[in-house]
Amino acid sequence: MPNRRRALNGYHIGIAWEVNAGASLRDVTSSTPGVSQEERQNVAHVAKEGVRKRRGWRMQTCQTPLRHLSPSSLLDSICWSISDPTSTASIYMDSSSVEDTNQQNTSVFFDAKEDHKASEASFVNLSRLLSESEKSELILKTNFLTILFPVDRFSEMGPCSRTFFSEKGFTCLQVLDYIYAFYQEDMSSGEIEVAIHTDSRNADRLRSVYCRKETSERGCVEFKRIEFLGSRKSFEMLKRVSGDNNCNVYELLIRA
Repeated sequence: MPNRRRALNGYHIGIAWEVNAGASLRDVTSSTPGVSQEERQNVAHVAKEGVRKRRGWRMQTCQTPLRHLSPSSLLDSICWSISDPTSTASIYMDSSSVEDTNQQNTSVFFDAKEDHKASEASFVNLSRLLSESEKSELILKTNFLTILFPVDRFSEMGPCSRTFFSEKGFTCLQVLDYIYAFYQEDMSSGEIEVAIHTDSRNADRLRSVYCRKETSERGCVEFKRIEFLGSRKSFEMLKRVSGDNNCNVYELLIRA
């Protein structure tokens, strides 16, 4: 998937296109070299038609734009390490499911005691893997989503912002895939230039890689973003930044 990057207010901003209704817009961006004028015109046409269609859906008879209210948080029931493939993402079980599991475990341990088998504690799994319907659930009905990604272990660096577009809104698995893909990428040269000044074990490893002879010969530093987070990989949620209720900018919250 093509990405475009530019600098704005000190943040690195990437735009990732996800358009289901036009393959040309998905495969061609203005930063792609060797794109013909005809292909660019096709991209612009598809984009313009998409804007007109969405505008028509949003308009009421009084010509007041309809905008979806954005949830204050997204995916707050997800249990997942962002360093693992999205297929491993789980969802926390509701209280009734936990109670049923407790009851089952209790009966098992009573039987064990009757059989004179030692058992002092039981472990209840509070999460389960996502079902197919949960993966495909539409969690955000807007066409744009901006995520503020934490970059380093102790948040010395500001977040890295990336904006995504999807014609049909965003599903649970789609957003998780965005997060996983972002942290599997190598840090940009701009991030490296700042990150070598931060204070952590991960920064020490980065400085070591930065000074290697092979790095100098290669001309670039290969250091994945996920490595720079250290143990801070546990997903919490996407929290909407302060602003109006239609804001589509969300901060990714992760913890060690």
